[in-house]
Amino acid sequence: MPINHQSRNFLIIGHRGAKGENFENSLSGFEHALGLNIDAIELDIRAHNGELWVIHDDDLKRLTGQAGYFHGHPDPADIRLNNGEAIPKLREVLDLYWGKMPINIEIKSFDTALLLIDLLAEYPALPPNPTCPWILISSFDRRQILQLRNDRCPWDLAPITAGIPMEPDNLINKLRPYSWHMDKDYLDFDLINSIQAQGIRVMVYTVNDINLAHELKQAGIDGVFTDFPSTFQLID
Repeated sequence: MPINHQSRNFLIIGHRGAKGENFENSLSGFEHALGLNIDAIELDIRAHNGELWVIHDDDLKRLTGQAGYFHGHPDPADIRLNNGEAIPKLREVLDLYWGKMPINIEIKSFDTALLLIDLLAEYPALPPNPTCPWILISSFDRRQILQLRNDRCPWDLAPITAGIPMEPDNLINKLRPYSWHMDKDYLDFDLINSIQAQGIRVMVYTVNDINLAHELKQAGIDGVFTDFPSTFQLID
């Protein structure tokens, strides 16, 4: 890994709230993360009958112990997570966080982008945040983030990739993203430098080794997603 320059404003983002410290994507986890000295949280959303819910998996087994799928459940309000809490609605998290800490909202389900824009439009305008956007919308599904850009989405956008990105310049030209989110196991620093040279931040997921976080910061990465934000909030 090249060690070439200090990152500017290295961001610490709590992954799924604070997955390693409290139950992921839960209201108690978000309440915990809100009290930390970090830059933002990340969460996952799925659409169900016109409502947006904060949950990562479609298969309910890991998070709830129930058989079946989130998309096929008649009423997500009846589902309980393994910690006993209800699955949060996105509006509950927005009510808790709005104007207090930035949120990276990752779209996990199909046909979700426009529902998200409609919900965000219900909230009051916020002054610019000098650290990072108040709302950053990301997805592995480039069709949805391109739909957002084409529909003049007012919020910042970010593609997520799990391998070496294909045709990144083409996507950058179409999307004009705030950042690009990359898997820690697939980092091409020539590509990263090229992306950053276009004014786009590169953030890395999911980094739970604080020594690796220090190396990434020294190498010029702009931020990391971590399950353990309580530890990472002290990184220098």
